[in-house]
Amino acid sequence: MIRPIYDQAWSKTFYEWLQPRANIEVDDYTTIGFLDEWDNIVGVILFCGYDGNNIYVHIASDNPKHVQRRFIKLMFDYVFNQAKCQRVTATCTAENKRSMKLIEGVGFKKEGYLKNFLKKHDKLYDIALYGMQKEDCRWVISR
Repeated sequence: MIRPIYDQAWSKTFYEWLQPRANIEVDDYTTIGFLDEWDNIVGVILFCGYDGNNIYVHIASDNPKHVQRRFIKLMFDYVFNQAKCQRVTATCTAENKRSMKLIEGVGFKKEGYLKNFLKKHDKLYDIALYGMQKEDCRWVISR
């Protein structure tokens, strides 16, 4: 049974697990991690860049089966009901078709590309930029 962990004592561990998978480096973030029955990390949702109106979200899992509907609901509940954002932004490398399918599958709309935005190991990557407005989110009921 996979369970969500909100405890900020885990936050650094979750960040270190997610960071190489999501190609991000941030200092100020909030996480929801997901552990299996043996306390292995199977997924992490990281929120960063909160400005009162928007927040960036990054999701990583080594197995797409671990990205369950109930966890997507938790993500959007945090964004729209707890953080009180009007929109949420997601990004991924333009060549990461698996991530693009997930992002689009939960309802994000593609807003464009950022050409040569990410440099990793001396290689430049284009980034696909996605957004979702609160009124367009089918995952949560506004409080």
